[in-house]
Amino acid sequence: MKKVLEVINIKKVIRDNEILKGISLSVEEGDFVSIIGVSGSGKSTLMYIMGLLDEPTEGEVFFEGVRVDFKNHRLLSEIRNRKIGFVFQFHYLIPELSAAENVMVPMLKTQKSRKDALKRAFSLLAELGLRGKENRKPYELSGGEQQRVAIARALANDPHIIMADEPTGNLDSKNTEIVMDIFLALNRMGRAILMVTHEIELARRTKKMVEMRDGVIVGIR
Repeated sequence: MKKVLEVINIKKVIRDNEILKGISLSVEEGDFVSIIGVSGSGKSTLMYIMGLLDEPTEGEVFFEGVRVDFKNHRLLSEIRNRKIGFVFQFHYLIPELSAAENVMVPMLKTQKSRKDALKRAFSLLAELGLRGKENRKPYELSGGEQQRVAIARALANDPHIIMADEPTGNLDSKNTEIVMDIFLALNRMGRAILMVTHEIELARRTKKMVEMRDGVIVGIR
């Protein structure tokens, strides 16, 4: 299988504190990789580097076989917007915008017409069980619904990989199950997913579970 994303011997040092100590990991097409570990193990730092949101102190990052130049900020921005879909623990929806408008934001950055962006936003929200709620503001939606809007936004530009950092961290068990089922369904359709989670039961449902401790990988199952 083709590698969507790969990091080789990644190290990250912040104020003399070595957060990552030489991590090598890859995500292939159709993979669903989960990263687990206690707080402070380095899992979110690793995901931010793999998502091109942060630069490693040492090591190399390859996206679709091409070495990433972290000094090329325009290219980084283009890859993040067009090829990576992000879902965070806190959904980061724009409160002044409706659900559909939030989903439209990344599409409008690619010069997609407003008409086409709105059509796709409505389609994605319907697929995620939010038909009829497209014009509601975030505060008019439940926490689980807000996270589904965030997932729709992540899918807006048909990304090559979805990166999720504790996507169920603020959800109850019912909404956790709904969100996880969405990710599993997306993966069955061939979407590559990299998910950081502290919930071991969710990690066990993914194809590959990577365990981190003190900035190193201690196991892959």
